[in-house]
Amino acid sequence: MPNRTLLFAPLFALCTSILQGASILDDDASNDLNYQPQTPFEEASTTLPERIDLDDLQEFQVGANDPHFRYYIERGSLQTGSDKVTRFVVVIRSHTGVINSSYEGIRCGERLFKVYAYGGAEKLFPAVDLKWRDIPKDESTDYRATLYDDLICNLLTGRSNPPDAIFRAMSGQHTLGGD
Repeated sequence: MPNRTLLFAPLFALCTSILQGASILDDDASNDLNYQPQTPFEEASTTLPERIDLDDLQEFQVGANDPHFRYYIERGSLQTGSDKVTRFVVVIRSHTGVINSSYEGIRCGERLFKVYAYGGAEKLFPAVDLKWRDIPKDESTDYRATLYDDLICNLLTGRSNPPDAIFRAMSGQHTLGGD
């Protein structure tokens, strides 16, 4: 019998050390004495644009390049606020000429968006359900993924690119995501 115990002792020691190592890797930073919780996001107040300037649109391409829709950002609306939210008017024009628009915000570094208002060609109306939502990762069908990954957000820093760089990328159809 003593030989069996000696046989299992190294196996027991190995399993114990693996389990202890796993608990070190799963260490929760909030248990640290010097832990400082990340300050919660505080959104700045948002004023909706009074009208949409259809003469100030910059077109951008969405991955699938669907011939039924064309996508634009109103140049004068693109701003990054003190809360680091980049807000803009997006205009979607169908191949029949129908225009839908929305005033939206993107939180770079968190892959979130919020729609503040919806509208048509001339006016925006406040949205009812103001929640931050995840931006899908499929650039082929979702314009928000294209804006986040390729144009508005710098994926390396988690911050918004400067507006002039965003519009240059839109007009030249190159991406800024990793710049």
